[in-house]
Amino acid sequence: MLRSARRVLRDVRERRNIDAYVIALLSVVFAVLTLIGDQVSDQYKWAVLLAGIGVLVHRITVPHGGGTPAERVLGDRNTLQRIPLKDRLDTSREVWMFAPSGVNLLSEDHCAAIRTTVLNRHDGVVKVVILDPGAGASVEIATRQLDGGLEFPLQSLPDSIATTLLRMDAMASWQVPGKREFRVFGYNPGFSLVAFDPGRAGGTVIVETHGVGNTATPSRMHLELSRQTDAHWYHYWIDQFDHIWRASKPVGDPPPADDRADGA
Repeated sequence: MLRSARRVLRDVRERRNIDAYVIALLSVVFAVLTLIGDQVSDQYKWAVLLAGIGVLVHRITVPHGGGTPAERVLGDRNTLQRIPLKDRLDTSREVWMFAPSGVNLLSEDHCAAIRTTVLNRHDGVVKVVILDPGAGASVEIATRQLDGGLEFPLQSLPDSIATTLLRMDAMASWQVPGKREFRVFGYNPGFSLVAFDPGRAGGTVIVETHGVGNTATPSRMHLELSRQTDAHWYHYWIDQFDHIWRASKPVGDPPPADDRADGA
């Protein structure tokens, strides 16, 4: 019941399914009035009933977008490049990224695009999380999964992490109005993620699942979810990033005292 109430409140805030909720509310009100006395005329009862049928029929006939639902959200990296990253950044005020190395998300071209779009705005925000290079066991396992699982590997995960850290350091020095935050996470959860305007009605999140064997990184399965059309799973993946963000630490933070003592 509490979960349903949260879903309804979220839909109302984002102005989704308002017609259905209005009809449902009127139906409940009229049902209560009918129980405590015949205080509602038949014409109003029929009006609510027919309106409910009309909303139901309308929702059945509304198309769900191009292709089947699976075709609309699934693809590989090349499929999702039908909207170039630069075009997505042009209209975004906030961007969240998580990837084990982030070397592809923060390529030189992408960094330049981020600087001239999101970070060039006073309300621009960029949050990036990558795998913690100090988590030796986690990096080793992720390297076996991500590099060792490819038929034709082109990158080394430890080297890619080092490259991304250098790019983060350079981005932190930029004189731009936007805000940027960089963190590191203790293990690879098996996916990469980039979200555009996650808190806005038009938000989009793209998820790449890693798997254990791929021809190359672009062949991995990708999901593209919209806040408007895929609300449940959209919020699921946004919550995943929130969890990673809370459990991560800022780049450059020293390890816990116990770890420093063990390495002394």
